[in-house]
Amino acid sequence: MKRKMNLDSISIILVRPKFHENIGSAARAMKNMGLNRLIVVNGCSPLHPSAYKLASGAEDILERAEEFFTLREAVSEMGCVVGTTSRGGKERYPLLTPETLAKKLIPLSLKNSIGLAFGSEKEGLTNQELYLCHLYVRIPSMESFPSLNLAQAVMVVCYELFQASIEIPKKPIQLAQAEQLERMFEHMEKTLIQLGFLDSNHHQKIMRAIRRLLVRSEMDEREVQILQGIWSEMDRHLRIGKKAE
Repeated sequence: MKRKMNLDSISIILVRPKFHENIGSAARAMKNMGLNRLIVVNGCSPLHPSAYKLASGAEDILERAEEFFTLREAVSEMGCVVGTTSRGGKERYPLLTPETLAKKLIPLSLKNSIGLAFGSEKEGLTNQELYLCHLYVRIPSMESFPSLNLAQAVMVVCYELFQASIEIPKKPIQLAQAEQLERMFEHMEKTLIQLGFLDSNHHQKIMRAIRRLLVRSEMDEREVQILQGIWSEMDRHLRIGKKAE
């Protein structure tokens, strides 16, 4: 069975946030994506009216938020701490994308408490704070303007964590049978030769390319019938054209 992310093991840690609105927006992003533990380190209060205004339905996350004076205190009982950064370098290796981070955290989330630390709006995490982290994540963005709003960054990372926590059901596909495909390919080949698109003596290479293209699309019976209908209609017009000559 494919393992999934345990979102209950993950805490979002906002370090030195300066604006109540960002805390509220981050809480809303968390609730959208199934996360519920918020930690605020040495920042403005998560219980401010401006935070409530932007939380818009995620007030319960603000009310349960834990507050610490330092990041070290906040993560003291966590098994894995992830630091977000917009900068690279030898001290921040390996530097993961949110998607690869989510995949890496799946097995860790099953038996460990995990903290994702986001720095203040202007400075981000300090080198000392990043030193406390075990993994590093950077959200890909334009080099000329790489810094994201705090709540936006929280949403991007939480989205990838949420995706790793669910199984997206795929609708069962009844593929066309091999014999149906072969009849369709044979019909197509004859028609394309009659059209002059294929050289009757040197066309196998192009036909193999066309076969690969169509097989990759995983056609069902109805789709094969539609293509058969197209070739049949082409055949009819070719016969009409020959009679007119």
